[in-house]
Order: sequence, then C-alpha cells, then structure tokens
Amino acid sequence: MEVKEYPCVSILLPTHRTAPENQKNAIRLKKMVREATEKLEQELGKRDAKPLIEKIKELAAKVDISRTLDGLVLYVNKDVSKMVDIPFRVRERVIIDKTFATRDLIKGINRGTSYFVLDLSLHRARLLSCHRDHATEINENGFPMQSEFEMLELNPTDFSREKKKQIREFFNKVDKTFLANYKFESNKLVIAGVQKNLALFKEVADVKNIIYEQLEGNYETTSAHDVGKKAWELVREKNNKERHEALNEVQKALGLQKLATGISEAWRFANEGRINLLVVEEDYHVSAAEGENNNLILDISDVDEKNIMPDAVDEVAEVVLEKGGSVIFVDNGSLGKYNKIAGILRY
Repeated sequence: MEVKEYPCVSILLPTHRTAPENQKNAIRLKKMVREATEKLEQELGKRDAKPLIEKIKELAAKVDISRTLDGLVLYVNKDVSKMVDIPFRVRERVIIDKTFATRDLIKGINRGTSYFVLDLSLHRARLLSCHRDHATEINENGFPMQSEFEMLELNPTDFSREKKKQIREFFNKVDKTFLANYKFESNKLVIAGVQKNLALFKEVADVKNIIYEQLEGNYETTSAHDVGKKAWELVREKNNKERHEALNEVQKALGLQKLATGISEAWRFANEGRINLLVVEEDYHVSAAEGENNNLILDISDVDEKNIMPDAVDEVAEVVLEKGGSVIFVDNGSLGKYNKIAGILRY
C-alpha cells in the first residue's frame, strides 16, 4: 500500500479457523481495538483521534470472526479502511506509523509457505487457502463459483470456438473475483486443472505474474486436503530453487559491484528505485528514522517517537515492491557477511 501519511494504524492478530478456538477471535479483536484506541488517544488527543477510532470500530464490526483464516490485519487511516484475512500466523500488535505495516504479509508470502490454489474446471472454480501442505476451501466472497453457461454441460472434450469463448468469460469472471478479494502485495497463486483449462485461464488473467505454479490434472472430485499436498510439493520445490538462485545472484552482484549491503545502503538504493531484488534474512528487524537525502538514522535516541520507523526492513521491502522490484526472505545466517540484507541493483 503506497501510503505515507501519519497516522496509519495497522492492527495485526493471529486467529483460529475452527471451533471452539475461533470463539477467542472476537475477544482478541476487541482487545486489539481497545489498544489501538488508547494509543491513538495518547498520540493525537481524544478529540483528534475520535474519527479514526470510529473508523477502526466500524471496520472491526464487519469482521466475521467465525470464518477467519490464520491471521487478520486491519489497515486504517483517514483515507483507507481495509481488512486482510491471511492464511498464516502473524505476531499480535498495534502499530501507528507513517506507513502501514506490511512485512508480515510480504514475509509470509515470499517465504512461500502461504499461497492460494485456484482449482479450475468447466463447471466450477474453487479457491483453497494454503499454508504449506494444509489447505482450506474458501466459501465466501463469491467462491466457489459455479458456471452460468448451459453449454458447459456438454462434453468437456468439446473445445469449439463458441465454447472456448464462454469458458474464457467464466474464467475471466473467476480471475476478477479472485483479484478483487484476495490480491495483495506479492501474492502467490497455484492454478490447478487440465492443461486446456489452465491455458485458457492464463489467456484471460489480468495479473499473470502472480501465477506461481501449475498443477495439471482433473481435481474436480479431489479433496482440498489432497490438492494441498500435491500443490505444496510444487511450491516447496520452487521456493528452494528461488532461494538458492537468489543467494547465487547476490554473489554475482558483489563481483559486478552491483550490490547494496546493510540496511542503510538498502534504504538509499531502494528509494532511488535501483534495487531489482532485495534478499533479507527472515527475522531481521531494525528501528530507524528517515534522514535527509535518502539517508537512514540508526541512532534514534534523540529522535521524536513519531518519526521512528518500528521496522525499517519492512519499509525497504515495501519501497522495493512499489518500484517494481522483488523481495525474497532467506534463512537466518544466510547473509551474515552482508549484514543480513542485500539488494541487487539494476544499475
């Protein structure tokens, strides 16, 4: 989210999918809203904080706590009111800053352990939320989607011109519904189905670069559990390959003098739009403040709290994505000699 205006409120909380644990979701959400209220009143005063607090409460009231995934994030400022239901755990906290806290989303997705599977057939499309090999079918926001076309009841091997047109229309609707409800930064999507269906879906997909892998076969009668296991085999293999390649690219970039190392260099080159790929150790965090001329202030002892970034790594990752780059998180210790973070430069 390309927002840089204080205050941006990010509320993150882990949630439970199933009963009886999911009954705790409402209690936890209420507690987090109360914490956000107290922080805003301290920061802004009761009068100035009131409109934002009301907006947070309105958004929280829309949460269906009985149908959450593994984590929930609320983003609110004077212009934004957005809820993101995510298929991985997040650390519980409230952050008030100049930008929204997106590191958990970026890390969860780029670690590759969380992704979606869109299972496509001529008659319906179902969406699975996956974390590793665990898959849960989504039954909201238009999914599963049933085909509206009578002729799709015909022989599934019939791919005449007219039938292809109608299949494209159906898949285009599926694609738009997915993007409207489940597209966020650097998302990963596995598409599953017979090869002809996958080819037609890719023809009409608006954002093709989120298609991470293809699982070929007819899975119309396959359980979500079994589809998740098959999809994870593909995703895990590609994840390992990408992390290995990223570390090799870091070594090559060093030899070509196209490498930014350490948080200060990463911050400067990211803001100049020069980082093509940012490689970060998984648990690297650092607080900092923005200085002049794209410099970063790491000694924040004398900096006003309002000007402190709770996690400068989060900020760098978001800037890289905003400027068309990519972010990959690798195992702790992989980038020790590069001070835990490295940016491969475009030039």
